[in-house]
Amino acid sequence: MEQNKNYLAVLVDALEKKKDALQNILQITQEQAELAKAETYQEEAMEKTLNAKEVELSRVNTLDEGFQSVFDRIRSEVKRNQELYKDEIARLQELIRQCTELGNEIMVLEERNRNQFSALFAKSKKDYSVSRTKANVAQNYLRTMNNTKILDAYFVDKKQ
Repeated sequence: MEQNKNYLAVLVDALEKKKDALQNILQITQEQAELAKAETYQEEAMEKTLNAKEVELSRVNTLDEGFQSVFDRIRSEVKRNQELYKDEIARLQELIRQCTELGNEIMVLEERNRNQFSALFAKSKKDYSVSRTKANVAQNYLRTMNNTKILDAYFVDKKQ
């Protein structure tokens, strides 16, 4: 029984750490939302946020694996004696609910960011296309002007 209480304490600790990691991911995702609102794509800042998010996601995955491993060990005992562990179970349920809410909030913000970045990239592509078209027009003009022969003298001579 005492060992199961210790395992439950480990589960609570794992969920609290997961909640912290999810809060960090949410903050990073909010930073990415600010980058998506910018007029131009800021590659270095975005790369920094992606690296930080990758570290936090790895942390969440490790915590999930550890949680599942410990939970599998004590699942049957806790189910049989729910009344004995009701405080710990209530705490676990509350932490799971909070983690789920954070996960949902992150997913919504991620989808919004994806749409904003798509629009930003489309705008960048359009701007690049317009500038490339202008450069092609200028280059064609120069090529045309260089290939024309000077006929002005001919017209002047003919008038005389």
